[in-house]
This record gives sequence, C-alpha cells and structure tokens, in this order.
Amino acid sequence: MKELKALINEHQTIVTFDDDEIEILTTIAEPVDLAKGQLLFREQDAGDSVYLVISGAIDLFTNLNENLEQTIMTVRTGGFVGALAMIEDEIRDINARAAEETKAYRFNRDKLHSLITDEHGLGVKLLRLLNDILSKRLRIVINSLRQNLDWTLQVSGLAVLDIGQLIVDRVNIVVDLVNGKQLCGIIMKAEKHPSGFELFLKTNEGNVHFIPYHAIVSASLPVDAIKTDPNESTSM
Repeated sequence: MKELKALINEHQTIVTFDDDEIEILTTIAEPVDLAKGQLLFREQDAGDSVYLVISGAIDLFTNLNENLEQTIMTVRTGGFVGALAMIEDEIRDINARAAEETKAYRFNRDKLHSLITDEHGLGVKLLRLLNDILSKRLRIVINSLRQNLDWTLQVSGLAVLDIGQLIVDRVNIVVDLVNGKQLCGIIMKAEKHPSGFELFLKTNEGNVHFIPYHAIVSASLPVDAIKTDPNESTSM
C-alpha cells in the first residue's frame, strides 16, 4: 500500500489520496512485469485497462507506415498509461511498449468505474486526476505536432513559400475543392485572410475563377517552384 500511495501522491500532485482510499485502490491493482521491448497493448486492442508505472518506462508510439514509427511520449515512474480507457469504451488508438524492464499496476476499467460510482469522494479524485493527465497529454501532443510541422516546413522549403512570388513566376498549381472538383492554372491574385487565402485562378482553359478559402481542400505545385533560400523570395 505504501508503494502505491507514494507513486500516486508524489507524482500526481493535483489530488491527494488518504490511506483508506489507497487501500481501496490496492484491492483492484494487479502487478504487471514487462521485459524491454515487450508490447503492453497495440492500436485496435480493447481499451479495458489503465496502467500505473512502478519502475522503468513505457513508450507510447504510432505507426506512420509498416516501416516507420514515431514515439509520441515516454511514461516513467508514477505516470499513467491508457488513461482514455477511463472515459470511453473504445479500442486503443496508440501502441504502448516497454522501453526498458518495467513494472506496473494494472487497473481494470470496469472496476474503476464501479469505484467512481460507489465511492463518491474517491471517484471525484479519480476524475480530477484523469482530467489533469489528459490535459497534460494533449498539450504534449500539440507541441509535438507543432515541432513536426515546423521541421517539415523548414526541410521542404514551405516555410519561405511566398504566394506573391508564385504570381510573379506564373507557377501552375492544382487546387482541390470541397465539392470534389479540381482546378489547374496560375494565380492571378491572392487575398489573405486569418483563415487562409482567397484566390483568383486563371485556368489552363482561359477562365478566371474566384475561389474562397473555405472552398479549398488542398493545393499542389511543382517542388522546383519552392525557393528554399528566403533571400530568393519576394514579399507580397
């Protein structure tokens, strides 16, 4: 019981559990031992449990394709894995694997739900703890996405992409619309708005189309039209 209390109260400061509450949690805590590299769960597995890491580390990762994976975060001592199982009866949307030899406690989702229903004070604390965990995880994921996007833009040269230069260079682009249609041509004029660009596009057939930003799904252009040196581009 002391180990479980120390793990939760030392690493999860949003709430404090007393001895009686820890004793109740201890009755449903199941020890789990994982070897390095062992999968705890996969994407598409049933989300039926929440895990508390006692020692070691668990990587949460996603498969970008069959040959490439990306680690979203690593959960260490005192951290929870699979917390979404507490609020939704759905399949897992991420993979979890032991980054090293790891020990953890497994809490069955149905048993946790029973505690929340039957033990009001403990249930409120568990829900506050869950909310804090998921809020922090969301911020981590958002920051990771921002970093990945910034890296992609820098590597591809899109960070210095200048719509005005595309107009000057009369670059041929392809615009996919929300109605499923596709327009090909050169940009005659672009008006910038907080949510995107509105384009005046002259198609290869000689027609001029006004395309509002909310009608654009995506646009593509030749890679050699992207200037990777910011000094080469001109502003609008």
